[in-house]
Amino acid sequence: MKYLVSFFVTLLLITGTTIAQQQQQYPIIKPTFTYAQLDLALKLMEKIELNGSEVDAFLEIKSLFYPELVKGANDKKQLNDKITLDMNTKQADNVLAFLNRSRLTGSEVQIFKEFKDAIFSAAAVLKK
Repeated sequence: MKYLVSFFVTLLLITGTTIAQQQQQYPIIKPTFTYAQLDLALKLMEKIELNGSEVDAFLEIKSLFYPELVKGANDKKQLNDKITLDMNTKQADNVLAFLNRSRLTGSEVQIFKEFKDAIFSAAAVLKK
């Protein structure tokens, strides 16, 4: 029994250390988006084709954006209201890579550009 408890404690320590190391690898940025930008990003991402190796990254981004949209809707936020999200640079890279594969209509171009600019502006803070 002692060995079993010791095994689980060791396993928890290793898992916690691995997660902490992964989070430290990628700096956190804090882009400010409008709810319209988040909504468009999710809609565009839903239309792209994925490779099997991209599923986890896709779901991670979706789980970052979708709850914020739901919360905004529940709080009666308008599409032009702003929200600041914490995301690491790997998540930012992934969402930009996914969105660069999307197809836009003319009416979506401005919102798309503003979304990308928000990420680039937040990332620029890291360079200072």
